[in-house]
Amino acid sequence: MANRKIQSFRRYVLAFIIGTTLFLLGFFIVNSLSHIEYQRISDFNNKLSYKIFEDKISYSFFGRKICSDETYRSISEDLSIQGRIIDDLERKFGKENAKVLERKKFYSLVLLEHFEFITLKNEECPKKIHTILFFYSNDPRYLEDSENVGRVLSSVYERNNDLVIYSFDINLDSDLINKLKERYYVQFPLEIIIDEHVKILNVKDIEEIERHLD
Repeated sequence: MANRKIQSFRRYVLAFIIGTTLFLLGFFIVNSLSHIEYQRISDFNNKLSYKIFEDKISYSFFGRKICSDETYRSISEDLSIQGRIIDDLERKFGKENAKVLERKKFYSLVLLEHFEFITLKNEECPKKIHTILFFYSNDPRYLEDSENVGRVLSSVYERNNDLVIYSFDINLDSDLINKLKERYYVQFPLEIIIDEHVKILNVKDIEEIERHLD
């Protein structure tokens, strides 16, 4: 009887060791795959960022023509891909993931580089590009409203040519974002700035924006 109890105890211990080993192995594999996926996306993000910076320097420093539609199209397509990459990172790793937040800080820099490019283009070229700065929040109190405003802005973008929308996380721990909020006197989530001078809080419909895009 005692021998049977010892054998049962040994089986329980062995089962525990095997289960723990399998769990740790699975955890290691999942984390390794997540790291590889994050690194793959980050590397692609870096290449696109470099291309955007390279294009902007070509126009601002080396005198490449800034008014051509090809110039605007090329640099803007790269920016759209960047935005989709950030969305993908948030879905896969979470909106509050430390690595994702660091990528968003860099992405904010890329957005402002592009915004500066559009500002230069509007100063030098007869054809103007409208801009919208959108300050959203992932705070649970504002998340649903932020997503609703995002959908309205997506519809506006689809209906209007010559429009660029820049979305910034108002809660991002970034000096760059803080300076941007100070520059445009942004105090609350869900504010949008149209062409740097029209401010709307928590926009509800497309017409509320489009009347300022004529």
